[in-house]
Amino acid sequence: MATADSQTIYVKAGESSVREGILHFTQFSSTDRVGRAFKILGLCWLGALITLFIPLAHFILTPGFLIAGVVMAYSRYMANSANESVQVACPACGKEVTIQLEPGDRFPLYTYCPSCHGGVQLTEK
Repeated sequence: MATADSQTIYVKAGESSVREGILHFTQFSSTDRVGRAFKILGLCWLGALITLFIPLAHFILTPGFLIAGVVMAYSRYMANSANESVQVACPACGKEVTIQLEPGDRFPLYTYCPSCHGGVQLTEK
């Protein structure tokens, strides 16, 4: 079962100002990872089945969906966790902000404060 978890990370703005933030992420169990992989594989192979009946396009789309399904399923299976957001008081402006992350983001990560648009670096503790 997928579990929501959090951990402390460092958020830097420049060389001098460093603050601690809270990273929120979802940790996937082995069963969840297999289910996520089969779901994306099924969707891609359904796309391959649908495009099989489109003249001329099926020469490219059908093999593309078949290959993409295997590649994306492997990628989903190998993903142990998915990042969600970071809550932190911005080191540049001091406001409490939530920085949204992509599930595949890895640290160190350079991004911007949603409040002051200043550059910040997120690093693991």
